[in-house]
Amino acid sequence: MNESKRRRLSLIWIVFALLMAIYAFQDGFETSTGDLLGLFTVAFGIGLAALYYLNPRNVLSFK
Repeated sequence: MNESKRRRLSLIWIVFALLMAIYAFQDGFETSTGDLLGLFTVAFGIGLAALYYLNPRNVLSFK
């Protein structure tokens, strides 16, 4: 996977995480299941964005 595609996918995951954070926490944060699931989804999106952007040990190089 080339670098420009990885950076584009990273940007997509960042936008997804930002939109999920806005949607999940627009009514405030409570320790309800929905808010905790939203927080997990935001963390997962940011983690995937970091994976695509940083590509540690060339994990995304399928050679």
